Amino acid sequence: MGPAQKREDPDWVKAAAASHIYYRVPGMDQVAVRKDLPYKTTADGPLLFDIYHPAEQSKAAPAVILIHGGPIPPNLLTNPKDWGLFQSFGRLLGASGLAAITFDHRFFGLDKAPEAMADIQDLFSHVVSNGKALGVDPARLCLWVFSGGGVFLASFLRDTPARVRCLVAYYAVLHASTPQFSAAVQLAETSAPIPPVLIARAGRDLPQLNEGIDCFVQQALKKNVALDLLNHATGQHGFDGRDDDERTRDILRRTVEFIRIHLNAE
Repeated sequence: MGPAQKREDPDWVKAAAASHIYYRVPGMDQVAVRKDLPYKTTADGPLLFDIYHPAEQSKAAPAVILIHGGPIPPNLLTNPKDWGLFQSFGRLLGASGLAAITFDHRFFGLDKAPEAMADIQDLFSHVVSNGKALGVDPARLCLWVFSGGGVFLASFLRDTPARVRCLVAYYAVLHASTPQFSAAVQLAETSAPIPPVLIARAGRDLPQLNEGIDCFVQQALKKNVALDLLNHATGQHGFDGRDDDERTRDILRRTVEFIRIHLNAE
């Protein structure tokens, strides 16, 4: 970002920054949070992450890495990890006995996708290398992608590290014209083992986005992947923070249970 560029939030970012997920469990207010930890230094300064922990943590916790979508403007006043939506996700997971990591990456345009992918890989490596100091079990990780962040799932599907025990995608872009960033293409072409996958789909989303999800699902079935598909038939894109209804809560509850089962399995 150029030094003269004013920081500001468009309306959709203001909405995300002020929102929260429509699901709560006991103990969310007691979750421990460590904020603004650097994982990488760039020409524009450090890239930061936050980590949420169970309030009474006696040992390293399995961890969920939440990967935000985009593209986003490079001059945001409120970066994604500081949006209320992701803060509430962090607290939900922390209160559910898991560590949660929210972070910023530089998905500032489709042409910046390789740069953002490098950031995500560097965050992943940082968590693995510093698991003990972070209170995280680096052998029990889940990747959870949202919206445009789905394009970054492709890299992990080409050769999924054994430490990634499960994958979650919410209203995510899972097929793209560029094979490098198409989870559906990479899934079809890989011969590597694929961990269990949960997909949440919003029925009122953009047709082309849902068509990409459907393409991924078909490839997953051909590969006999352990797949959970949760469809919110009346849900909007971003239903977790936009649709205050029982189906939203049911999907969020079932997602947390899915993650807990696979991260705690021996």
